[in-house]
Amino acid sequence: MKQNFRPIFILTFAFSQLFSESIQPITINNQHFTMVTKSYDVYDSKGEFIRFYRDKNETALFRLTLKDVTGDCSSKSLQDGAYEIDEKGITLYSFWDRVGRAYIDSYGARIQRYEVESDGRFKRVFSKLYIETARQKHDNDSGMEYLFRKPQTEEEEKKLQSYVDEVERVYKGTFVFGEEAKELIATVKKALRSKVKLLWQKR
Repeated sequence: MKQNFRPIFILTFAFSQLFSESIQPITINNQHFTMVTKSYDVYDSKGEFIRFYRDKNETALFRLTLKDVTGDCSSKSLQDGAYEIDEKGITLYSFWDRVGRAYIDSYGARIQRYEVESDGRFKRVFSKLYIETARQKHDNDSGMEYLFRKPQTEEEEKKLQSYVDEVERVYKGTFVFGEEAKELIATVKKALRSKVKLLWQKR
């Protein structure tokens, strides 16, 4: 019996270090929700994310990564997030980046706004994003190159549109360009600098 106890104990303890969870009640517009924050440290990924529920037994209303670092010192993909809760809803800020030889990892930003109506409905008001899915000249002819130079032919326009459609599908938002994209990235970076987590009400 003693021979079996020690390895089981070590495995259980080690597993508890991989994942941790905290639960927080949130009230928005007199409606009650639960925010679950989870941390993880598995293989080459380490980070933290939140899930937002009306009822813990139901599907999450949304998931937001607060921090993720994946890869080794020579090649890492990064993701940062922040949120701001007010009396009407919640705004989510996400930023993707890469360092080193992470040529096919994403760079960009997204802002999502959710609001709670008086009848309890939880709805997404908007979701805007700008995403480069790889470093320039490493995108495998996806159409991303036309973010950096204007398409000249109908075929090139179709490639750009195909790229935008796929990014919108994967990242769940509306793609923005030019000055609007620069403003989006600047707003997200500002939110991340302050790591907005205040203005929530506990009941």
